[in-house]
Amino acid sequence: MPERITCRIKRIVDEGPSARSLYFESDMRVLPGQFLMVTDYGEGERPFSVADSDGSRIVLTIKKMGPFSRRICSKKEGDLLSLRGPFGNPFTPRAGTALLVGGGAGIAPLYLLARELASAGGRVIVVNGARVADDLILGAWFGRLNVDYVETSEDRGERLTSVQLAGRVMEREKVSVVYAAGPELMMAALKNILRDIPYEFSFERYMKCGVGICGSCACDPTGIRVCVEGPVFGREQIEKLSDFGVYKRDATGARVYFKK
Repeated sequence: MPERITCRIKRIVDEGPSARSLYFESDMRVLPGQFLMVTDYGEGERPFSVADSDGSRIVLTIKKMGPFSRRICSKKEGDLLSLRGPFGNPFTPRAGTALLVGGGAGIAPLYLLARELASAGGRVIVVNGARVADDLILGAWFGRLNVDYVETSEDRGERLTSVQLAGRVMEREKVSVVYAAGPELMMAALKNILRDIPYEFSFERYMKCGVGICGSCACDPTGIRVCVEGPVFGREQIEKLSDFGVYKRDATGARVYFKK
């Protein structure tokens, strides 16, 4: 059941120049793919994916993007934040070889999933991609798991995207299921190369309430809500969406088209 807790930031770790991991002591149980609503007192509330949760701690890995995330990343150890949740449908673990594809800060919720799949004895391959090498985060985390980890950026080496690298993996591996989190255009490109492989993608949309009341995160034309029916959607749901990879909505409800 969702709950609201007030926690002091126990520890802060820089994840390169663009992100920080905030550690909290908490027995709140969060499943891979679920999210929390984070309240900065007097400054509003926003949803964030959970990078790690083990029954004694919660870790949020946050990229410095807009004013709110930058403000959260400017906090100091000992500062208080309110965490509400967990919310949403999680990833569904499947047997066989799992390919996890992350883009930028989207890699964060895939760590908890990779750890669960690997601990169950599954074969796990993780592709971590970013536009620039400085935005590649959590590589050391995956290095401590029993997974195959590869990373790429578009400014070094072969300059491959995460989707291109995932395609290479699938050329040599028999993949049973694909999980992805990251920019929507990345996931839309990934969808186009998956053919008959089952997949689940974690969505990001503007959210106000987190509990399905306001409708701000609803997807066209089905009206399914990212905060309740998502944030993780499977092939059957995604193939019915007309807005996936095309546009999302801002705080006013206006369409914001993705730049391709």
